[in-house]
Amino acid sequence: TLFRSLFFGFGLALSLTPCIFPMIPILSGVLVKTANRNSFLVSVVYVLSMSVTYTIAGVLAGLFGGNIQALFQNPYVIVSFSLVFVLLALSMFGFFEIGLPSSIQTKLTKKSNEAGKKGGLLGVVIMGFLSALIVGPCVAPPLAGALIYISQTGNAFLGGIALFVMSIGMGIPLLIMGFGANKLIPKAGSWMIMVN
Repeated sequence: TLFRSLFFGFGLALSLTPCIFPMIPILSGVLVKTANRNSFLVSVVYVLSMSVTYTIAGVLAGLFGGNIQALFQNPYVIVSFSLVFVLLALSMFGFFEIGLPSSIQTKLTKKSNEAGKKGGLLGVVIMGFLSALIVGPCVAPPLAGALIYISQTGNAFLGGIALFVMSIGMGIPLLIMGFGANKLIPKAGSWMIMVN
């Protein structure tokens, strides 16, 4: 329970970063297009499809990590991962940006927009899945830490649960918006850099 609460808290903190927070206007656009549906249901479907993407990553880290767990005990690997964490930390502090190449990001955004125009819950599922891929590189530093921890456990179930709970935490503002409590969501601003 503590483990799940911890990952949920990490997800909630990530939801307030400049990477995840901009997903709120994306979902509001989806809610406007599906105004004849229950907006909370639409936001739940969106968040759950986003969560499936992260859950798959957690399961894969658990599956493949178990096979290479002994490799992580090598000092060269430990030093290499430490250097990766330093680079990811520098990215979080704004020294450089981690992201998909703009050509791939443009294609994913185009596909996401096409799915949104189709409407219906299937379109919402596709948009949620693609949104997770679009913002995934932006949350790479904490996600990499989570995936490395999961891979060291070698437990696919634990990996899936951990990243599912974390992504639900990331989706809380989206669920609040879908519930119609837009006034509870803080306005974007410089405070997000402090959270980062």
